[in-house]
Amino acid sequence: MIPSRVRATVRDYSRAHDILKPGPIVVAVSGGADSTALLLLLADLADEFGLSLHVAHFDHRTRPKASAADADFVAKLANRVGAPIRIGRAKEPTRSEDDARRARYEFLRRAAQEIGATAIATGHTRDDQAETVLLHLARGSGLAGLAGMRPLREGIARPMLGIGRKDTAAVCRAARIRPRVDPTNRSLKYARNRVRLNVLPELAKINPRATEAIARLAEAARGVEGEEEQAVARALASATRGDAIAVDALADNELRGQVLALAWTLATARTLTARHRRALERLTASTDGTRSIDLPGGRAVREYRMLRIVTGRSEVSQDEARPLEPGREITWNGWRLALGVPRAGDGEPEARIPLSLVRTLEVRGRRPGDRLLGRGGRKLQDVFTDAKVPLALRPGWPVISTTEGVWWVPGLTKAPPASDGTPLAVAAPAHFGNVLWSARVRQVASKREPTAKRSRRGPSS
Repeated sequence: MIPSRVRATVRDYSRAHDILKPGPIVVAVSGGADSTALLLLLADLADEFGLSLHVAHFDHRTRPKASAADADFVAKLANRVGAPIRIGRAKEPTRSEDDARRARYEFLRRAAQEIGATAIATGHTRDDQAETVLLHLARGSGLAGLAGMRPLREGIARPMLGIGRKDTAAVCRAARIRPRVDPTNRSLKYARNRVRLNVLPELAKINPRATEAIARLAEAARGVEGEEEQAVARALASATRGDAIAVDALADNELRGQVLALAWTLATARTLTARHRRALERLTASTDGTRSIDLPGGRAVREYRMLRIVTGRSEVSQDEARPLEPGREITWNGWRLALGVPRAGDGEPEARIPLSLVRTLEVRGRRPGDRLLGRGGRKLQDVFTDAKVPLALRPGWPVISTTEGVWWVPGLTKAPPASDGTPLAVAAPAHFGNVLWSARVRQVASKREPTAKRSRRGPSS
């Protein structure tokens, strides 16, 4: 039987913060004391809150000999409470705390999406909250860091933030369950373990209820941060342009650093330290040229006035090269190319292909060393740079080429003249539209167009 005080605390905390909603909920269970207690508590409160429990267990592949036993233990727990179980496994052993966390949450979010869950419940306790606040404090993450973990945020529900590890151990004892023990929790290699095993015990000598005091600090910081957090979110929303952030829109905003930090967290699920935040602010202090920096979780790329956050998941894929076929429309990376097919496109780039080249041209992505055809052909890299095409879009930009080199880059260069050639029309995907429009404006506004000058020496651009 679950201790009544612990049950009442979790129930009241969940109600006060509106954490548990009726419907399916994914319960993340590793087999340790905290997640075991979480499952038992939610099973006990399921009828009261209208919950349908779905257990999810993830194997990080860091403990090969124990993984099967952990999964078996969790499966028996799920069976005990009458809940279905899903088991995920990392593709390869995770090498760091951050890698493990990322892989685990990707699995949990997939599980939640598949069952239409209202939230993902995790076993974070008041002790975890204290450790998180101290880690954030040591890294200089500001008021947002002092607020620690939220009771409910971005679909992650933490109904046990009001109780400590002693309470979760008591729940397991009352149920006569011996939870699994992860020996890596004693390793001082991990920062969180150093806080747990070294820092908090020393603070407890000053105040035996230090973890409770730090948790109260987090609650207070959340209250103060609330209004500021909303202002930061509004500023980010107003500065967002598709998949990028307009640096100019943040220039005079006193919350600029916090806006950039929030954007980073949303894109990478990582919290920046004060040092990394300053580096991001310095990157966006200028709008000249293109610069980038690597930060935890990804790369920040500032291309003129636009900032993009590039992660492993956000890099543009590139289709294979494809031949242009007369009388047929093909799609390449979202671009539609129609050779010899009538189109009623509005402002679409168009060229006329000489009969001698009709069956020799292909569409492909840029390649190292690419140059436009013609004597002294211009480097393709310079074409993209002068047109201010964002780095993230360049791999997916179509290049029309022959075996000898680049014949045309739709929207960025002029196709060599061929009055009697077969028409080739190219329609860009929506997210390329602004770049095409900007390139046309620069061409019209330019009094002297370098590509026109070079065309006298041969079909270059």
